[in-house]
Amino acid sequence: MLMRIPVSQLATTVLLFLGINANAQLKLPVTNNDLKNNLSKVISDYLEGFASLKSDTIIVNPQSIEFTTKLDFPGSEVNSITEYLSKKPSYSWEAVLLTSEDFEEASKKYKWLFGQLKLATVSVQNNSFGLNGEFDVPDERKKFCSSIFTLTSSDGNLSKLKVEANMQFEFPQWKVKILVYGREREDNERGDINAY
Repeated sequence: MLMRIPVSQLATTVLLFLGINANAQLKLPVTNNDLKNNLSKVISDYLEGFASLKSDTIIVNPQSIEFTTKLDFPGSEVNSITEYLSKKPSYSWEAVLLTSEDFEEASKKYKWLFGQLKLATVSVQNNSFGLNGEFDVPDERKKFCSSIFTLTSSDGNLSKLKVEANMQFEFPQWKVKILVYGREREDNERGDINAY
């Protein structure tokens, strides 16, 4: 015996199926080429103290100088370079990808950024590198989370390089950022001790 489904119920079922299918389609492409290409530019220029990306001075502090960049980075609200003044200057680059008062929106963007970095392959000095990092779960009570990546199979100057996805609360908003910087030693490593 054949069962008859009312046309309105059938139409609703078809539209629901198409809507779910269309929503799945919106998640593609899996990787963001602008992010990957700009990250490759930033990491390549990191080795030169961001010399070709540095632009106008924004602010001079006793221990650092912040610069605008020449990098056109679609999807970022702003990106800048900081030079930390010391005997051996060090540099960092950061881009703000989202500013929101909504924790859930910021958390979703942070998770997206982690996923993009986990899938990314960056090209530096005619070599391709993947990124290794562990996911730090967002927690509204902590007000901060950070997933730090290192380049796969890197040595020399790139062995100290870190790519960081972070989400932090800066009253009254959450900010999601990507950063590139060098870290001389890990937090659990001891520094050099000079005997006098």
